[in-house]
Amino acid sequence: MLLQFSVTNHRSIKDTAIISLKASTDKSLSDCLISPDEKKQLVPVLALYGANAAGKSNVLHALLLMREMVCGRYAKPLKGESLPQEPFAFTDQPTQPTSFEVIYFYGGIKYAYGFSFDKSKVLTEYLYHCPNGREALIFSRENNGYQFRENIQEQFTLAGRTAENRLYLSSSNEWNCPQTEKAYLWFFEKLTGFMGTEMRLDATLSAIRQGGSEKSRILHEMLYADLGIKDIRITGSKEEPIISALHTLDAEDGTSKGFWLPLGQESVGTQRFFSRIGMWLAALESGSVLVVDEIESSMHPLLTRHLIEMVQDAAINTNHAQLIFTTHDTGLLDLTLLRRDQIWFAEKNEKTMQTDIYALTEFSPRKGENISKGYLQGRYGAIPFIGGNAAWAE
Repeated sequence: MLLQFSVTNHRSIKDTAIISLKASTDKSLSDCLISPDEKKQLVPVLALYGANAAGKSNVLHALLLMREMVCGRYAKPLKGESLPQEPFAFTDQPTQPTSFEVIYFYGGIKYAYGFSFDKSKVLTEYLYHCPNGREALIFSRENNGYQFRENIQEQFTLAGRTAENRLYLSSSNEWNCPQTEKAYLWFFEKLTGFMGTEMRLDATLSAIRQGGSEKSRILHEMLYADLGIKDIRITGSKEEPIISALHTLDAEDGTSKGFWLPLGQESVGTQRFFSRIGMWLAALESGSVLVVDEIESSMHPLLTRHLIEMVQDAAINTNHAQLIFTTHDTGLLDLTLLRRDQIWFAEKNEKTMQTDIYALTEFSPRKGENISKGYLQGRYGAIPFIGGNAAWAE
């Protein structure tokens, strides 16, 4: 479970931006809250609003980039290969390091992990855990200098094998280091997501291929969404699957006839829901953190709401999955759906071009307040100033 994420100097984020999933003292919708240790309470869903180009997607991009650097496509850079730094561009000052930090729970233990880097190397890296309620160092790194608390000699050997443009958390796990294994597994097992309008079919196709209850859950959700699909079949190869959906037409005599339609001929909204539902069900089953940019893209508002309600519902979300998403859908600014501590905003300063991240709770809205109306009226900021000072010139 994710408690907090912070990012510094990434794209439009210059100063440190923080999102927190720690529950406030808000008493509403308390049944949806989740707990990693029967003490702390976290929210299962966090919604991030803001105008176009305000930088809200950059927060999610940073979190997923952190994962990619730990266990994804940037985890094994070649010696001398550049790191994927995208620093704040609107400055005349020398380029500063980019920093990421996550505080999370895995196996009931709290971890704090972070690192800073530039285009050529990892500058700092650290990992702490709280096995007995007290924070203890696992390792820290500053350039080529390391500090360890346990298994010191062996870890110094592993550190010597870690290139300056590679994370120690990644390299040490290749050598089965027990001190860093669980912290690494959270990134590998519990953090997933996608940006923009990306179509991710793997999880849905995997469930359908498994058949049985896995396929039945996908079909149940497709029927629940009223998409008119009664069955799904997959032909072709694993590399180039051919996906078809079964639709049935009922005749006046009571008989019915089925027609198979290629998925590519379904509506974009149907394709989008099909691509996402597998990831949703997989995240709910594994208790993962699911990061989704533009959650409402091409989908009906009721379908979007249903996907959020699945994570908010404690009877469905029994394994404490979490959802972090960006959206423009003001229909979701509903205090019967989301708590006040689950609604966040991103606003860009037009003078400095920097993104500021803040929560609705900073405004202390009244219980029952119309959040959607207040947002559109500019009460909480993070909306476009349409027209601005622009002048039309012929």
